[in-house]
Amino acid sequence: MSYPIPAIVNLYQLATCSIFVFVIGFLGIKTDRLQMDKMKPYALYVCAFAAGIYSNMRALSVSNVETIIVFRACTPMCVASIEYLFMNREFPSAKSTGSLVVVMMGAAAYVSVDAEFKMGGMSAYFWVFAWYFLLCFQMTYGKVLLQNVKLPTVWGPVLYTNILSIPPTLILGAVLGDFQNYQAMDPEEIKPDAWLWVGLSCVFGIAIGYSGWAARDMISATSYTLVGVVNKLLSVTVSVLFINPNATPASIGALLICLLGSTQYSQPPYREDKKIPL
Repeated sequence: MSYPIPAIVNLYQLATCSIFVFVIGFLGIKTDRLQMDKMKPYALYVCAFAAGIYSNMRALSVSNVETIIVFRACTPMCVASIEYLFMNREFPSAKSTGSLVVVMMGAAAYVSVDAEFKMGGMSAYFWVFAWYFLLCFQMTYGKVLLQNVKLPTVWGPVLYTNILSIPPTLILGAVLGDFQNYQAMDPEEIKPDAWLWVGLSCVFGIAIGYSGWAARDMISATSYTLVGVVNKLLSVTVSVLFINPNATPASIGALLICLLGSTQYSQPPYREDKKIPL
């Protein structure tokens, strides 16, 4: 709201995080250097991430946020299936599977009582499903990266993903018209407190980058995906409770069902203790 050019805000965040890793390395904190043989696998992840952002934008243009929430809540079940089929992990127990089903049903219930599930034409199905499968790929491939591309510190994945995301962000900014909008906008549209909020977003971006990759290394791809779903639903819950004056008890109850259901999930063990080749 204070700086209404998403691509430029994203570039600030990516550049700040990349520079931060270089600076702390210069100051003596152990980090990772850029190596071409390790950049290539991360480049595929970044391309999928950028494609996911673009497909998400297109999906939102032909559907709505509530539709995306429902599909997002379904991603852990898909990732669990991928882990079972391709990553040597057992399928979740009956209790954990029930937990994932409860999350999906709770999200669907929230949309049914408080919003409208909207899919505008065949293009909506294409872009929503494209975003959905790209997201599932990111969740599983990110785990494969950590298993196969060994880096000394967590700062390695943070640096690779942030610095490699800059070129796709420039392309997306051009394709989606953000840079043209920036040239045409009235300077008064940028609020006086914009640098405060953009700066804070950069600081939190660094923290999210580090904690995200650290968590992904500790838990399964499905567990990490579920954490992401709960994060989104918790954000929606806060919005419903404190921002949306028209929230109904039924919608709040549906969100609470999602959050409670997610607490019953336990990640299954590996069938075999071996890595999946890139």
